[in-house]
Amino acid sequence: MSEKRCHYWKLGQLADLFWVKALPSCQELDLDRDLTGITTDSRSLCPGELFVALRGENFDGHDFIDQAIAKGAAAVVVEEGFGSLLDLVQRYPQTLFLPVREGLEALASLARARLERIVPVVMAVTGSNGKTTTKEMLAQLLAPHFCVHKTAGNFNNRIGLPLTIFAMPDDCQVVVLEMGMNEPGEIASLAAIAKPDYAIITNVAAAHLQGLGSMEAVARAKCEVIGEVKPGGLVVYNVDDPYLAKLVPVAVKERLPDEIGLLPVSWHGAAQTPVKASEIWLTPEGLSFVFTKGSEKATIKLPCWGRHNVMNAALAAAAGTCLAGVTPALVAEALQNFRNPAGRLEKYKLGKGAGVLLHDAYNANPESMEAALTAVAERREKRFLALVLGDMNELGQESVALHQRLGRRVAELRPDLLVGLGNSIKDLAAAAEAAGFPAERIFIFPLGAHSKVFKLLQQRLPAEPLVLVKGSRALALEKIIDPLLNYFEAV
Repeated sequence: MSEKRCHYWKLGQLADLFWVKALPSCQELDLDRDLTGITTDSRSLCPGELFVALRGENFDGHDFIDQAIAKGAAAVVVEEGFGSLLDLVQRYPQTLFLPVREGLEALASLARARLERIVPVVMAVTGSNGKTTTKEMLAQLLAPHFCVHKTAGNFNNRIGLPLTIFAMPDDCQVVVLEMGMNEPGEIASLAAIAKPDYAIITNVAAAHLQGLGSMEAVARAKCEVIGEVKPGGLVVYNVDDPYLAKLVPVAVKERLPDEIGLLPVSWHGAAQTPVKASEIWLTPEGLSFVFTKGSEKATIKLPCWGRHNVMNAALAAAAGTCLAGVTPALVAEALQNFRNPAGRLEKYKLGKGAGVLLHDAYNANPESMEAALTAVAERREKRFLALVLGDMNELGQESVALHQRLGRRVAELRPDLLVGLGNSIKDLAAAAEAAGFPAERIFIFPLGAHSKVFKLLQQRLPAEPLVLVKGSRALALEKIIDPLLNYFEAV
């Protein structure tokens, strides 16, 4: 495999981008020097890179400028008003300093300039649930046909998205960008950087209610991406989602006179949808479904659990087949070896028998929790079922009611063991017990009690259980995963 090549700018070109002239004291500055990369983290900086000093609530990158230069930074972006700028210029005459009004704006400007230079097809993926999985599926099915770059990990915010773009190789043909949010306007900011050719919106769920207040507000925030889709672009969306079915066509009409297309995707048989997922079956390896786009069909087999992954795959397939040479049959071939991303219904074998551990603890909201519960209910068979659940955060005033709703769902499933970790999980447990779930099967632990949870599981789990671990990211439930795997490996 050839090495990815990333050419950025010479220092003189970088100065021109920011309308900055080197100060007279910078006599040793080589404006013909090539920039080797762009970073916001002085710890990982490599010689020749640009260091962008950002200010946040709990950090100030300006405190690490000396460290960045000591590691070989060729240039540094500093915010105007930084009191030590003149001192730095005098002490480091070989370094280009770029004063800007706001560090994040500078990061965004550089990302836009990089996209304009490479000119890839930009595919933006957002939604409350499933965006990472959809992004991974889309990148995987496009990879045999194009040079594809994608968001790594959770680099989906105002810092991570530009860094993803900076890592894009010079020969990139398609870039798949995940867009996350915590507040109104954040998706709009990310989309303004990316200017997507295609926007893929997975769904709207009760996530970030604490900051947004209502489901409709969440939906409007997700639809912000539509305002930045390039003229002639396309919006691919889950038309079975009632909020998206209502708001997406309205948002597209607001783009007039720009013409952008709509591609609704359904798995519930919505009328007149050009793209459908149907004939969904559970298989020993995972699940399969028939993907239909216009007159073309293909059976897609996924080696992963969770019916919700059908919509993720259908959205990815719908977007991917818009590009030349990508057919439904080729999509099916590409996805047959797909593996869920880390922490998203990630499946591990427990021991030497039929035991299974599902690691779905990357994050949690009511809809993703329900999807995970459904996935284990469908696969339980006669196995001992243990649910290790944590709080669902950022639900605001709806937190108690939403945890109680999940508690009633747990009672319906009748697991053999319910282990809770956190504060709000008590509401879930109480509702489960009130709905008839046996109290002797419920164990609740405070935040941070991972070792106690593990010890209980050691005592209670039989040789071949089915275990689901799920909760919000802040609870760090992944700390339970490795001890459990090691324990079952040893027994």
